[in-house]
Amino acid sequence: MPVIQCLLWDFGDTLCDERFIWSSGPEWMDAYETFAGDGVGAAWSLGEIDTREFAAELSKRMELDAESIVAHMIERCNHIEFFAQTYAFFKARHLPQAIVTVNPDIFSDIIVPVCEFASSCDAIVTSWEERTTDKRVLGELAIDRLGLSCENGQALLIDNKRSNIDDWVSIGGAGYRYIDDDTFARDVAGGIDSLVTGT
Repeated sequence: MPVIQCLLWDFGDTLCDERFIWSSGPEWMDAYETFAGDGVGAAWSLGEIDTREFAAELSKRMELDAESIVAHMIERCNHIEFFAQTYAFFKARHLPQAIVTVNPDIFSDIIVPVCEFASSCDAIVTSWEERTTDKRVLGELAIDRLGLSCENGQALLIDNKRSNIDDWVSIGGAGYRYIDDDTFARDVAGGIDSLVTGT
């Protein structure tokens, strides 16, 4: 088994509950469901539209104007509750690491500086910038930007979605399917390399 040389972190539902941006009551949770299943939401994550354009589309489904929607999303980005043990491990930077995430421009513009991710990881690869949601592509870009010569099998993708893990493993990568904070803390206690068996 290859020794893990770098960590590739998913963001939503791996480092934090991805619903944070909408978690202000039923109307916003309905908006989240619209985002999750709507082609407009997919276009947002692919960088085909920006946050203001997305808000304009969402305003047609809510009793709020686009500016209020943007203001709400920015406010929520300033109050992210991370999974405590997982985030502490992430912040400790045990190995070179990158965030590889399916997220729109608001992630880069607001979340990255608010959370000071530049001090926690060596690269940030997003779907909206790369115009793809394929974690295989995002993962390989991350390895390149980390400046490492490691093979995919030495790069561990930590992600809550089984399909993303399966895709990464299919091209020789190492994967760990994230379940929850306590499970991660228990599994990583055996060492980073032991996480590979937790897929």
